[in-house]
Amino acid sequence: MQTGTGKFTMLPHNKLTEKALRRRLRTTMFGISAIIVFSLLAVFLFPTQVGSFFGFFSVHRNEKPYQPVAKPATPVFENAPEAVNDTKVTLMGNATPGTTIQLFVNGPEKASTTVGSDGVFTLADVPLNMGNNLLFAKAIDNNGIESDNSEFITITVDKEAPKIDLTNIKDGSTVRNLNKRIEIAGKVSEEATITINDNSVIQNKGDFTFDYWLGVSEGTVKIKIIATDMAGNKTEKDITVTYTKSG
Repeated sequence: MQTGTGKFTMLPHNKLTEKALRRRLRTTMFGISAIIVFSLLAVFLFPTQVGSFFGFFSVHRNEKPYQPVAKPATPVFENAPEAVNDTKVTLMGNATPGTTIQLFVNGPEKASTTVGSDGVFTLADVPLNMGNNLLFAKAIDNNGIESDNSEFITITVDKEAPKIDLTNIKDGSTVRNLNKRIEIAGKVSEEATITINDNSVIQNKGDFTFDYWLGVSEGTVKIKIIATDMAGNKTEKDITVTYTKSG
């Protein structure tokens, strides 16, 4: 190419014209568009094959697929006592056969056992503290999978026997009426099962009082009152009175 000075200037050998650049850009954009369209069609038409192809390049390709594992059944206590008069107790319940039962008392684990083939477990001589004890259990299978915690139960260790106070009758007193009955009223220091001469007596749960009419014959009447609290502590009170009809 000749310039105004009479010299020739050569174009770079690798420089493209504007027309060639536009043609190359159109070709490139067409290729990218074709790849995108092809990829979208492949995803919709062959999702399994596409997933397998990309999965081959995944760092997790050799890992086993996740399989949910069922937990052992939650242990259930049967007839757990609310109160005992000893610092040891035996507990029974139901759980998945073959699992290991762990029992926790006031926080730490205190006992363990294996559930039998019948689904029944027994925890013997579980140590307790005086007063209230909070217990729960869980089951663990051979793979180390734990169940949910069982319901929490409270067991009270109580070694004190209940006290019986009679409020309307005394030992050696004489009762006179025409009813051939003697009223025996009083109070027990705590919730208890009460009998008078082997007859069941209803206790008022609000204030632990009781009131009972005992059928009698004239003469000497022996009365035995027994109160047994929830822990099994028992108190007996024996009195003797004289019953006579009013003249």
